[in-house]
Amino acid sequence: MKKILILTLILALIFTAVVFAAPGDSSDPIVVLSYLNDRITALINEYKLDEIPSLQKKVNDLASDGSSSGSGHSSAELEVVELYEGDKLIAGAGTELILRGGKAFVIGSELGGISNVTAGKDFVAGMEFVANHLMIVPRDDGRGAYTDDYAIFMVRGAYEIIK
Repeated sequence: MKKILILTLILALIFTAVVFAAPGDSSDPIVVLSYLNDRITALINEYKLDEIPSLQKKVNDLASDGSSSGSGHSSAELEVVELYEGDKLIAGAGTELILRGGKAFVIGSELGGISNVTAGKDFVAGMEFVANHLMIVPRDDGRGAYTDDYAIFMVRGAYEIIK
């Protein structure tokens, strides 16, 4: 009987502490919605996150202004480009090329070829593209790819197709 009485007193003390604790107090750390809203707003203002959409629009406008010459294309995303017999893909500086199918050859320049980032080598004029290797064009001096049959590329950056 004494054990039940002692257990009842202990439980009563524990429940009394819980009942009299103030919400949000250090003994009862409840996070309320207004605190979260204030904290998130402060972080957005501190890191200027509300300016990101307007900055992204400015970047997109600048990118589209640079690609409006002739029949050239430019994209910040990978774009699927098909080349048919006799077609040439002339790429701009920094353009990324990945051969996904078919057979294509490198168009080089007097200053060199195209960097095969996957293999860590420079591919000079006339060398055959390796499928699924990332190739980067270092300069805007007429480098690119051509095919005698058919080739399909994924391209990111400025390029022009010459028939």
